[in-house]
Amino acid sequence: MNLPNKITIFRLCMVPVLLAVALIDFPYHWCVTVTVYFFACMSDKLDGNIARKRHLVSDFGKLMDPLSDKALVMTAFAIMLSAGYCDAVCMSLMLAREFLVSGIRMIAATKGQVIAANKFGKAKTFLQMASTGLVFLSLAIGEGVAINYTILHIAAEIMFWVACCVSVLSGIKYTKDGWFLIETK
Repeated sequence: MNLPNKITIFRLCMVPVLLAVALIDFPYHWCVTVTVYFFACMSDKLDGNIARKRHLVSDFGKLMDPLSDKALVMTAFAIMLSAGYCDAVCMSLMLAREFLVSGIRMIAATKGQVIAANKFGKAKTFLQMASTGLVFLSLAIGEGVAINYTILHIAAEIMFWVACCVSVLSGIKYTKDGWFLIETK
């Protein structure tokens, strides 16, 4: 297994760690949460850069990289939802998009094809990671301090809805591009 794929597996392994540090109440758990989330998110950029630079792009990476991103981001959304910082409608739309695109990728795999992430999908992932990261950062900054970090929450909410719109548009693009795989004659 090459290095980018090991980094992808690392990101997937960070999902239960993120869940544990966010949901178990201990002193400065939001500080630990934002740190874990930051390193997990940065691993996404790192594995992609290494894979492209060293020509280590693999079918495993094309499939597992977006899946590990989904697992990480959707776990962050679930944490935010449980903490009251995530709109359920927006999250539902993004989840529906993830299932749709994953379904298209599974159909493609049964036909011997791999659908890699496109620029629209990468922008969606960046916006999702940035918006959830902002919420975790504001919770970490506000931990133990009697200051309300509303501006970060507002910025995160706006980014969250932008991410939702980009997610829906991305889902439409993946569906349009992969429709030939779904059609039966």
